[in-house]
Amino acid sequence: MIIEKKLPMQDLKLFGIYKDGKFTIPEEQIRALQDGKMTDVVELKNLKGKDVQIDSLPARLSIVRGTDGNPSLRIDPVYRSPNSHPQLSKEEKAKLIKEDLANIRKNYVDRDGNVRTEIIAYDKNTRQFISYDPRAVQAPEAVNNEKLTADQKRKFKEGEMVELADGTQFRFSTADRKGIRSNRNGLVLSVLLDGGISYLLLTGLGRMLGKKSSEEQSYTKGYQEGLKTMQKNMERRIAQNPNDKNALRDLNNVRDELSKVSAAHPANYQAKGGDEVKRFDSNDTEVNPPNQSEDERRQRRI
Repeated sequence: MIIEKKLPMQDLKLFGIYKDGKFTIPEEQIRALQDGKMTDVVELKNLKGKDVQIDSLPARLSIVRGTDGNPSLRIDPVYRSPNSHPQLSKEEKAKLIKEDLANIRKNYVDRDGNVRTEIIAYDKNTRQFISYDPRAVQAPEAVNNEKLTADQKRKFKEGEMVELADGTQFRFSTADRKGIRSNRNGLVLSVLLDGGISYLLLTGLGRMLGKKSSEEQSYTKGYQEGLKTMQKNMERRIAQNPNDKNALRDLNNVRDELSKVSAAHPANYQAKGGDEVKRFDSNDTEVNPPNQSEDERRQRRI
């Protein structure tokens, strides 16, 4: 994952993604850009340039580093048929399209004579082959409260399957908006960001090749512990800054997920102390406290 909180606003304005002081694509797509992932297919409208004018262009967006080191917008349009890739043979392209392989690793020599590696995958949404440099990918420090080894981090960066002690499997996927595919429905990631650990809750993950739905729907002990750790971290952030909207949103999301885990495993999950499931609004006040009457709740919503 390439965490990039700073967006190239000039590029976004140029292509109509930011106009009149607001974004023209959904918030979840903007957050995908900030998290270094590709958006879903969005529609860019009224694109005008020196020699081109396009009324509508369906494409996926992502943020990459320009030659000057600054973030810039990458636009991957939707092709009518699979495009070509100079590094792939006809057989390799067929295997990626049919999902017989998740990705293919290729070595090449750059203009300075250095041997480099690129990972190539197929994006069925845009019908094109996408390659990335594994050196630019940031591996999580831990997943579901299990610290990753150096070899597991290398595998993640290179798009290989990583397996945890509890059987959870996942791999980095540049073609997925959430950036990861797994044999589980959800993962809690611990990521090193700005000198400290940040937590990401990813749910509704795309299935890895050949994995069954029964695995996806199960909740492991590590996942439950990861949720609790993330919950406590969000609560600390809110205690320090009650107006931290990102922490408030993440706290509500993790508590929703804890509710699902509790319902699925009532005998194995007991809320204690700070683990009870509550919801908070943007003013750090509990939504629908337990002793509040329905009239009081209705008044709060007006």
